[in-house]
Amino acid sequence: MANPPVLIEKIESHLRENLTPYRCEHVLSVRDQAVSLARQHGINEDQAELAALLHDCLKELSNNELLHYADEHGLEIDEHERKNLSLLHGKVAPYFARCEFGVEDEVVFDAMRKHTTGAVEMGPVDTLLFVADFCEPLRPYAEALTVRTLAERDLEIAALEVVQCKIRKSLSKHRAIHPDSFHAYNAMVEKRTGGRRG
Repeated sequence: MANPPVLIEKIESHLRENLTPYRCEHVLSVRDQAVSLARQHGINEDQAELAALLHDCLKELSNNELLHYADEHGLEIDEHERKNLSLLHGKVAPYFARCEFGVEDEVVFDAMRKHTTGAVEMGPVDTLLFVADFCEPLRPYAEALTVRTLAERDLEIAALEVVQCKIRKSLSKHRAIHPDSFHAYNAMVEKRTGGRRG
C-alpha cells in the first residue's frame, strides 16, 4: 500500500521550509534513488521512500538544538557523538518523524538511525538508505557513480564500498572514525567471506 499522498506532501513541505535548497534537493534525490533501488531489489518501496525523505529532516539544526533534542528524548550520546554532534541528526530524526508526521515504523526509524555510520546489523531498508544517501546522482564525487553501478547488481557489495569510502575519507582528513563504521565494515567483510581470513 502506497504512502498516503497527504503525508508525503506534508513531509516535502517541511523539507522545503526547513532545509536549504541544496539539502532539500539532495533528500529528494535520495528518495528517488532509494525507491528505484527498492523496486529493483524487491524491498518495500514505501519504507524506502519514508526513510529517505526523513533521514536528513533535522540535518540543519545547530549542534545545541541537536543536543537539546537528544536530551529531551533521553537519547544516550556516546563520546564520539559528543565530539561531533552532527552525527546525532539521524538518531533524533525518528522522534521528530513520530511527533510531527505520525510515522510509527521501526524499520524506517532504524534506517534513519544507521544512515550515517552504518551498523553491524543492517536490514534491507537500512542498507538501501545507507547506499542511496551516498550515491544519489547529485553527489559530486566520483565514488558515487561507482557505488550506484554496484548497487544495481548487489546492495551489500555497494554498502561495503560506501563504508570503505567513508573510512578512507576520514583517514585522509585525520578525523576520528565512529566505532559503528569500523564494526559495520568488519561485519560486512565477514559476511562476504564467511569468516575466512585472507
